Amino acid sequence: MKNILNQVRNSLIEEASVSPNLLSDLAGLETYIAESYTSRSFIELLQNADDAASSRMLIKRVNEHIIVANDGRKFTALDFESLCRSAASKKERKTSIGFRGIGFKSVVGFSKQIHIISGNLKTTFSRELTSTIIPKASAVPLIRIPHPIDPKILSQLSSTAEDIFKKGYKTIFVFSDLIANFVENEFESLEPSSLLFLNNVNKIILESNSIITYTATRAEIDDNSSSVELSTNSIKQQWTVFSHQNVSIAIQKEGKNYVRIPQKEAVVHAFLPTAEETGFSFKINGDISTDPSRLRVILDDNTLDSIRKVSDLYISLLKKCLDHKSIVSTENLINYLIPQFDPRMIKLQKQSFKKVFMESISKSAKGQFRDFYRRPNWLNSNDSSKLANNSKINIPPRDIGEIEGVETLLKFFGVQEITLDMLSSQLKSDHLTTQGAAEIVSYITKQTSTKQISPDILDKDWKIWIVNNKNKSLSEVVNKKCELDKDFIDIVTEKVGLSSELSRLVNTVTDPKVGKIIIPPKEIKPVNVVEIKEEIENRAIPLKNVSLVKGRSAEQQVFEILNSEGWTAKDVSRQNIGYDIEAINPQGEIICVEVKSLKYEGQDFSLTSNEEATAREKGKAYVLALLIQKKDQLHVMFIENPLKIIQLERQCRQWVWLCSSYDFIPKIYEFHG
Repeated sequence: MKNILNQVRNSLIEEASVSPNLLSDLAGLETYIAESYTSRSFIELLQNADDAASSRMLIKRVNEHIIVANDGRKFTALDFESLCRSAASKKERKTSIGFRGIGFKSVVGFSKQIHIISGNLKTTFSRELTSTIIPKASAVPLIRIPHPIDPKILSQLSSTAEDIFKKGYKTIFVFSDLIANFVENEFESLEPSSLLFLNNVNKIILESNSIITYTATRAEIDDNSSSVELSTNSIKQQWTVFSHQNVSIAIQKEGKNYVRIPQKEAVVHAFLPTAEETGFSFKINGDISTDPSRLRVILDDNTLDSIRKVSDLYISLLKKCLDHKSIVSTENLINYLIPQFDPRMIKLQKQSFKKVFMESISKSAKGQFRDFYRRPNWLNSNDSSKLANNSKINIPPRDIGEIEGVETLLKFFGVQEITLDMLSSQLKSDHLTTQGAAEIVSYITKQTSTKQISPDILDKDWKIWIVNNKNKSLSEVVNKKCELDKDFIDIVTEKVGLSSELSRLVNTVTDPKVGKIIIPPKEIKPVNVVEIKEEIENRAIPLKNVSLVKGRSAEQQVFEILNSEGWTAKDVSRQNIGYDIEAINPQGEIICVEVKSLKYEGQDFSLTSNEEATAREKGKAYVLALLIQKKDQLHVMFIENPLKIIQLERQCRQWVWLCSSYDFIPKIYEFHG
């Protein structure tokens, strides 16, 4: 086999002898590269290992040396020449991670002498040896001219090298004359997510003061998605990676649910992580150009093409969620497809990757949602979903449409809101709840009073009037002089402001000689404290003592209590649907739990209009949980069907319902941990 070292070394010595000044210039370039790659040298060695089709990489501290080994292919003459030269890599873009041929120079930042053992290649990089050969150069780079390895050094390393080769490794880098602080930074800079998007390496072993193993375990879900488990000695991370056209989106999981990662961790990967944030709660990967440090993205044609492909993948995932066609839990997934900023403000932001990415997503969204509509903001999700489904109108499912940020995102994409006219064909049926009927009447009343729509839009046959808990048409209500239900009037009055506005609307569209709407007076019931106390005791959810951890939020504590007692609980607090937890009790009944945290017994608490209306609609299926977290105990009171047993006073604080008189009769739980 031809001697690789001599083949490459001789030509480089000849070039340097002819132009020593150029060699000195390369020394300056090497220093610049090393400074640019601060704390990224191990990352570059990982890239080289992956391009060599390695499955494992070892980083080992041995006395005064750092040894890095991989089990990929051994060095060829072409590989070795590319390593020695600057920007002379023969790697092809899209077939390998590295392509500049300058990344290896980053090791100059933490080592002053480097030895390589790979097959028949045994060589050393040393400035001192290079200066001896090229004395006319004022400065010399470390990595340019290779030298035969000193037999003494080879002898010192032979035992360690032999042991490493026995474990199946093929190439060994030995770094000597270390710069201590830089080495420590290199060990700290490696993280499990460095393995997330690699083509080949699935294990990194760090042997320093202790042994840490990073492992990536991949499993295919379908043709376009896979699961990846990243683990170390102490932690495990689960990721789902969605891929298409050589780009990927990765979202972290905990068990069956996705988790939100900090913005600084939700970064762009050019196979290996950069410092560029995506603006979302996920990582992305693709053929993306970076500066020499790999920390910042360069927005060249290759990057823009990858951004376009990732945008298409993103829109595809979003549409599957809205259609409930995703292979994973769409309700949970869509939470992490929502930007971490208001997309409507993107034009005001300075140029950045996330700005270009969001603008690209907006372009990919054009025409993709023409068959979708947004839920009207004047109608609750239950009724709007029911009416839309009956009218064959495609809107996001209720559990998705109410998630914070979905509405804003769809509006940003130009998705139109459902109009009253689109739902009108269903209003002659009796499908509406009291809440929904009142909201529609309120909407029409406000719109006509401000002359935004004509009163003629109000069809007298629409069953949007509630009498004795039944849906009636306006013709029936007026002709039979029916008295509207108090709950119905309360909701309308709350939203409109004055009941006279409602009367004015009805008088406009009906003949006042025929009849009129009868609005019941406000009823004030006397409060019997003894009866309320008995009701609370009788209706409290029977729960046993459970172990709870101090410091969690009130919602988390109730969530743990319910799950520990055999309930199946789901946190819906971000959906703004009138309660915090949706649970199925051991009897199979769906129970909605609203959680209120108190500082002391007897403290006033309030229900929003949405919560009060939902509690009224759900009845026994609605539970109010009042919590006081004390030093070592958690006091919890569960009240089933709270509107039947506690007194609420309507106050104008953007219309909330205030409770200032109740007895606090809690269950007591001890904190553990």
